[in-house]
Amino acid sequence: MRDFLAAASRSAAIQGFTPSETATFVFSLKQPLFARLRQELGGDAATLAEEMWAASVLLDKLGLYTTEVFQRGREEMIRRQQMEILELSTPVVKVWEGILALPLIGTLDSARTQVVRENLLGSIVDTGSGIAIIDITGVPTVDTLVAQHLLKTVSAAKLMGAQCIISGIRPQIAQTMIHLGVAFGDVVTKASLSDALAFAFRQAGLVVTRQQQPRS
Repeated sequence: MRDFLAAASRSAAIQGFTPSETATFVFSLKQPLFARLRQELGGDAATLAEEMWAASVLLDKLGLYTTEVFQRGREEMIRRQQMEILELSTPVVKVWEGILALPLIGTLDSARTQVVRENLLGSIVDTGSGIAIIDITGVPTVDTLVAQHLLKTVSAAKLMGAQCIISGIRPQIAQTMIHLGVAFGDVVTKASLSDALAFAFRQAGLVVTRQQQPRS
């Protein structure tokens, strides 16, 4: 019965039912159960009262159990959706053969930087790229913790044979990092994504030239 109710509660959570609606399903069993008890034990008032009380307590516990399972199912669904959103918000783009770009927008925290690291390292392995650009133009603030996470990502990529370039460090962020004593050491940093791409092309031995328009 508990397994059945657990499956029903998780299904209800996915379908958008409320905890009250899920628990009401269990409590609705009281009426037919009490009717059957009265039918079977109607002549013995003491036994009937005892059995009805035991049945009521049991159904109340099962109702609370469904609420607990429902809540856990809803929390699991929310965590899964959050992870999916994090993965969608950290896309790794292959801009050229051997060159990856990871544009970041919004606030960076420990959970998101972990996803950033996993996605980037996975893409390096899948594509065999040797250069990865992490662009933080859209990141409003960078504190010590975020900077440490970025450095760990760069170090992990380096161990896998890839060079990371960090671009988009705005003046406000640069001043904050200096104030916090954060230094990227030998990590290549560029002011903009275009500068980082130009550097990456040079590192890859590529030359980008402007195509001349044919004269009319």
